[in-house]
Amino acid sequence: MWELRQKDSKVWYELKFDSNAIVIQGTKSFNPLDEMKGTACGLKQIHSSIIHKAYPGIKLVGDGIYTDEKDVVIYVKTADCLPIILYHPLRVLAILHAGWRGTMLRITKKFLIQMENDLKLNIQDWIVAFGVSVGMDNYEVGEEIYELFKIEGVPGIHIKENRYFLDLEEANMIEMLDMGIKKFYHFPEDTYLSEKFYSNRIGDKDRQITAGKIF
Repeated sequence: MWELRQKDSKVWYELKFDSNAIVIQGTKSFNPLDEMKGTACGLKQIHSSIIHKAYPGIKLVGDGIYTDEKDVVIYVKTADCLPIILYHPLRVLAILHAGWRGTMLRITKKFLIQMENDLKLNIQDWIVAFGVSVGMDNYEVGEEIYELFKIEGVPGIHIKENRYFLDLEEANMIEMLDMGIKKFYHFPEDTYLSEKFYSNRIGDKDRQITAGKIF
């Protein structure tokens, strides 16, 4: 499970899938890239379902990144969107950036199928952790987004008093449950409600970093 860490005025969360992989959820006070040893590789995020293998030194555009190499630190930046971390016991680690667009485009399903086709990895063996994101009660979306999700058959939008609220974690989790994944780690906090994290919904302009690496 996610474990809260603190050193002086800095706080962050850590999760170890096993002795071979770790992921750190950054906060306002802690940037994992300042502490994690290795070559950092991130993305220019565009709210898509584009997925790349990490290639340090090359500018990548998309919203999913994975590695099967030691000491390559992969990361995404978020401030309400959902970081989805996936680990395969055959030592493949991925982090996806899923806002409403990436969720509607089924970025998790696309990634899992890509890994099954390219690396022959059994979908049911993946382990998933959700990073910090905005909770459903504070993620109101417009009717046009509700209609898009309905057309695409994507779950996760709830109607309350003629208003529409998106549960990013639920939508992506249902997709993965349907594909046979059974093990999930849920994050204990919410960007909107916690002072530890940035939230676009309350006007923050910065973003926290979710980062991970294989040993």
